[in-house]
Amino acid sequence: MRVLIVAGLLLAFSALQAQDIMDLSLDQACKYAQDNSPTIKNAQADVEIAKKKIWETTAIGLPQISGAVEYQNFLDIPTSLLPDFISPSVYGVLLQEGLITPAQMPSSDAAQFFPVKFGTQHNASYGVTLSQLIFSGQYIVGLQASRVFGSMSQQSLQKSQTDIRYSITETYCLILSLQENATLLDSNLRSFKKLLNESEITYKEGFIEEINVDQIRLNVSNLENAVSSLSRQIEAAGMLLKFQMGMPMTQQIRLTDNLEGIMAGKTMALSEGGFNPSVSIDYQIMETQVKLQELSLKREKSTYLPSLAGYFSYTNKAMRDKFDFFDGNQSWYPTTLVGFKLDIPIWSSGMRHSKIQQAKLNLEKTITTRDMVGESLRLQYEQARIAYLSALDKYNHEKENVDLTNKILEKTMVKYREGIAGSMELTQAQMQYQTSQSNYFAAMFELIVAKNKMEKLLEN
Repeated sequence: MRVLIVAGLLLAFSALQAQDIMDLSLDQACKYAQDNSPTIKNAQADVEIAKKKIWETTAIGLPQISGAVEYQNFLDIPTSLLPDFISPSVYGVLLQEGLITPAQMPSSDAAQFFPVKFGTQHNASYGVTLSQLIFSGQYIVGLQASRVFGSMSQQSLQKSQTDIRYSITETYCLILSLQENATLLDSNLRSFKKLLNESEITYKEGFIEEINVDQIRLNVSNLENAVSSLSRQIEAAGMLLKFQMGMPMTQQIRLTDNLEGIMAGKTMALSEGGFNPSVSIDYQIMETQVKLQELSLKREKSTYLPSLAGYFSYTNKAMRDKFDFFDGNQSWYPTTLVGFKLDIPIWSSGMRHSKIQQAKLNLEKTITTRDMVGESLRLQYEQARIAYLSALDKYNHEKENVDLTNKILEKTMVKYREGIAGSMELTQAQMQYQTSQSNYFAAMFELIVAKNKMEKLLEN
């Protein structure tokens, strides 16, 4: 009964582990990355930020309403000094009535002032202001630039999605290539282990020398080391793939596609009419940069234009010696005004002209960079096309070599068992076959990468 319980627990644990493994095709891996990659998420956030920026710029030209409430308590009411205009009049009357003599008159040179306090201790006010931009050349250009900036954020998102697909396809196919190579090496290892057992029996019976057995044992050791090394490479490549997809490192995955299936699905029709850089997202982003620089120049030119704005303001104010602002019997004093403001640029000592010249130079630089990017993309396409054709020839050649070396190895193993061939000859045949296998999968991976790169350049 205990044995049955333990066995049941082991089966349940194995089933739970199996459920945690995620099967992934190449398309599913790309789809997962589109939903979870941090790079894609940041690019999507940039698109949303650009949308908010467009509305922020648009709102500048829409009505703006603000309100204000203010209360002031003058602990010490400000004091002002006023000229003494009363004393001269009083002394003049006294002099006319003969009540004082001229000698008793104060000197006219002595400046006489007396202090007075204006205002009340408690003051309160509230008001609302409405402003509306009627015309501004800079606003119009800024609104156009914000929309172009929104287009650039969309292009950046598209570029991020393309780059992620390219990287994931390359890593996915690298893992498949390593797995295929490991499978064949493991098959060779099993064959040589079987051959080693046969050779040890033959050696004990005295039909072959010990050196032949040692040579086979050395081959088995080398194959075991190669299989172990490939296993570690597959693990590292799997972690890279999960990182690119934005998947937790603890999640186990199993790739369901194979290289042959991906090869069959990736058809490539080479263009005979030449490469058009405008289909590349990199070139499209540079075109958008040129548009932004053109709008920047247009904005600097618009600084010569006047701007017009209108406004409306209403304020209600109360002044009290006591804090009784909520007394309905007390008076409030309103102020209402409507106005327009016309700003006319007259003279800036050459500052605006200098900014326009800078904008022109920046535009020329951006156009030069765009043209340079276009030529660079043409060069990349030609290099990718040549690399694709070379990879295709290499793939076909290595595929034939695998069949040929496999045929040689099978015949050599038969001759070795019959005692016609030696262990060195068998080792050489085995190494040729192993090398041809590695070259075959490397050529297949190289061909897929070349196709992937061309598709990335041609993607619109």
